Amino acid sequence: MDRMKMVDLCTLEDDVYEQITGGVFDLDRFDLVRAGRDASEEEVIELVRDAAVILTDLVHVRHITRRIIEAAENLRLIQCYSIGFDDVDLVAARERGVPVANAAGTLSKPIAEYTITVALYLLKSIEYAHTELNKGNWVQQQMLSGPKVPLEFGVLTLGIIGCGSIGQEVARLAKGFGTQILYYKRSRLPEEVERELGLEYSSFDEVLASSDVLSINVSLTDETRGMIGAEEIARMKAGAVLVNTARGEVVDYGALADALKSGHLRGAAVDVFENEPDIWDCPLLGLENVILTPHSSAGSPESPRRCMEKVAENLGLFYEGKPLLNVVN
Repeated sequence: MDRMKMVDLCTLEDDVYEQITGGVFDLDRFDLVRAGRDASEEEVIELVRDAAVILTDLVHVRHITRRIIEAAENLRLIQCYSIGFDDVDLVAARERGVPVANAAGTLSKPIAEYTITVALYLLKSIEYAHTELNKGNWVQQQMLSGPKVPLEFGVLTLGIIGCGSIGQEVARLAKGFGTQILYYKRSRLPEEVERELGLEYSSFDEVLASSDVLSINVSLTDETRGMIGAEEIARMKAGAVLVNTARGEVVDYGALADALKSGHLRGAAVDVFENEPDIWDCPLLGLENVILTPHSSAGSPESPRRCMEKVAENLGLFYEGKPLLNVVN
């Protein structure tokens, strides 16, 4: 079989790209062409006209628009490097009959570790204690009661909104603390999975109202956009902690900032933002009880390679005409 043209839209710097992808792709099967980080949409359109495969941007800066999809006359697969697929026009792909596949499951461990870490950081009031002690203030008595008292994770309730591979890994780690774990998912998990992970299926409203820690782990879709707004945050348990590793558009950060300033919520950790990397107008910036990270919760030396291996595996299946993994449309 002839080699297939594959256009990579990743905007990483060349040295980082080579470090992550080097040796992964089967160049006997695929003619790999990089668009380059500074290519315009018009330039991308010209590149993809005869492409069979488009690889998405690993850091989600460049989007695969309807114009790009419609210009790719021979397109037969859009392969995402990671879990997120909101940078692809799924409607346009579906209309063209082009499958969109992601690398689900490859980033679950580091994101789950991040979720538990930042939750504990906020529950234990570590930032407050560290900051005050660095000023020379011995705040031991202030931390014996009131809003800064450290809390035991094992006697609290963790709520998970969206319980795919990441949410399940969060539950797996939390189970070791003895934490009660509630989850909401559009379709309930099998009983054996619930039993293994110590999960209790609950309604969306019950998870909001009962959780001391709320972990957001949904994909960004029309259904989940704005899922956690002012009304939902108001229904959250007083003194709760919110962790968002999903997408910035899922949570109303203005409403979240108001809840943090008023003391309704104890704290929040946010790894994802709308309009990344232009986050300078985010209302969460500068708040004391917030942890902000630059979409890096999935980072580890191992995670990029796992993504690449999953992508390469799917490309092999595609070339051989076999059923694809993790098709999202």
